[in-house]
Amino acid sequence: MARVFHDVQGAGVLDFVFPWYRKAAEFMAGNQAIKTAFVSTNSIMQGEQVGILWPYLLRHRVKIHFAHRTFQWSSEARGKAAVHCVIIGFALHDTADKRIFDYETPQTEAHEIKAQNINPYLVDAADIFVEKRRQPIDRAPPLVFGNMPNDGGNLLLTEAERDELLKKEPASAAYVRRFIGSEEYINKRYCLWLQGVSPAVLKSKPLVMERIQRVKAHRPRPAPAQPRKR
Repeated sequence: MARVFHDVQGAGVLDFVFPWYRKAAEFMAGNQAIKTAFVSTNSIMQGEQVGILWPYLLRHRVKIHFAHRTFQWSSEARGKAAVHCVIIGFALHDTADKRIFDYETPQTEAHEIKAQNINPYLVDAADIFVEKRRQPIDRAPPLVFGNMPNDGGNLLLTEAERDELLKKEPASAAYVRRFIGSEEYINKRYCLWLQGVSPAVLKSKPLVMERIQRVKAHRPRPAPAQPRKR
């Protein structure tokens, strides 16, 4: 990866299948008769990887001639794992006969769709990329922190921690809610939801109050305002 993508910024996040695409484009250079097709994991047409590799390939005149969208492929090995794959056929010249093979589900048979242009997301559309950026595109304030509670782990609870809290302090059940993120589809987590709860009520819940005090100690205090010079 380091040798093949030494001149491509952000290439460290790319899937290991990507060097084959670049090397194929280099081998095809100068010969319009060569066509290439690869079976690849479907990560090649998802997420931030598209905006890193495909602009490079398109600058080197790569055009997608046909593509199979996501389908399930498995080997004949014991203990085989089903892999979700795509097939991408490309060359260094354009063609009017572009075809997309789509699947209702990854396990069904494909049906063919004629396309004017097949972009790197394997849809019939212009070659437009979703790329990450650090600056807002309008006058919106920049995102400087992100979506996280900054709680030192005290507002979030595992299932075991929730059960222990409610066993000792059943009245706190009203303030415990499911917390949903990408990881929580596998491992359940919960959070303390305290919006609108008065300090007097919280003081009557010592275990919840203990967690609030730890959050307070974890979060940095703002610097005191400096007096203005007159």
